[in-house]
Amino acid sequence: MTTEFKALPVERDQYGYWTHPLYDEFCDDRESISPEEFNAWLDKNGLEWTVIYRDEDDADPDVDGYDISAWQPETPAGDGWFVGSIHYTEDGAVCIWLRAKP
Repeated sequence: MTTEFKALPVERDQYGYWTHPLYDEFCDDRESISPEEFNAWLDKNGLEWTVIYRDEDDADPDVDGYDISAWQPETPAGDGWFVGSIHYTEDGAVCIWLRAKP
C-alpha cells in the first residue's frame, strides 16, 4: 500500500531545518539508507527525487555553523516539486526535492 505524498507548508526551525513527516517516518533517524532501499521506497510511493546542495562558498562556517536558515534552495526545473527535507549533512546543507512520477 502506498501513501499519497503531498506538498506541505515548509515551516523551518530556528536553524533552517525541516523534513516532510512521511519522509521523516521513512528515514527514522538513520545515519544512512542504502540506494536500493531508497529507490524501492520511491517506487512504492510513486516518487522521483533530486537533491540541491548549498554552495558552501556562500556560507561562512565560522559564522553560520550548522545554521542554514538564510539558505533558500532553488526549486528544480519542471512542475510538481516539493521539499522532502532541508537539513545539514557531512557534505554540507542539502534540500531533498520530491515529486510524483509523471
